[in-house]
Amino acid sequence: MHRLQPLANGLHTDHPVPGIPFVDDSHIPIHDPAAIEAVICREGGASMGRWERMNEAQGAWLAYTADPLRPELAWAVRHHPEHGRTVLLLLTKDAPLWHSSWRGPKLLFRQGGYWWDGTTWYRPDQAWDATCKHFSLRPVPDATTITAADILDENARTDGGRLLDVYRFDPEAKPPDSWNEHLAMWASQRAADDRPLSQCVVRLSAPELPADQLIGVPKMPKIGHIVAPTLRTYIARIQRELPAGDG
Repeated sequence: MHRLQPLANGLHTDHPVPGIPFVDDSHIPIHDPAAIEAVICREGGASMGRWERMNEAQGAWLAYTADPLRPELAWAVRHHPEHGRTVLLLLTKDAPLWHSSWRGPKLLFRQGGYWWDGTTWYRPDQAWDATCKHFSLRPVPDATTITAADILDENARTDGGRLLDVYRFDPEAKPPDSWNEHLAMWASQRAADDRPLSQCVVRLSAPELPADQLIGVPKMPKIGHIVAPTLRTYIARIQRELPAGDG
């Protein structure tokens, strides 16, 4: 998991990220973007957060703040009036860059940069259009959106999941086992008027995404003839072109 991946889901997210734990976000005013920005300030009154309205839909906004109990961690929130809210726990130093990546139509990021605009899944930004000066939009062929309702059933265990306290949260801990039980715990704590589970997006499935055909961070340095720290540095900077290797 590289630095710009979220560390955990907030409890009140509508779109949980698979594989990472759930952390209690009840001490953060996730419904109010201005209040999120004002959660914690440095000496002199400078905010350790930010919020802004989005142009693509009336009522859409995004915000982030450092956590008042763990200032090295930050909460990032993306709200859309139609598609709901995502609440993520990040490293504070990565929050501004994540905030920038969330501008525009990109509601969710999954599988290493694949993103969803509420209707269509797109491949990661890699093909640069020099004429239009932006990355080309490349829809994922035969993509299927997987929701919490698709994963959970009436027999899902809720007692196997765990809601973590941010003060005791360990960013270096391994991902939880039996993540579906954690998802069931999350679902059991949702209010009756919350978004239906059939509208809570978890991930996508597509013919091009079988696990046995994907190349992860451990293998890529060998293929590119570079050292692993170099790859991690380029990932952290969101640089899409790697330096030429020695091989």
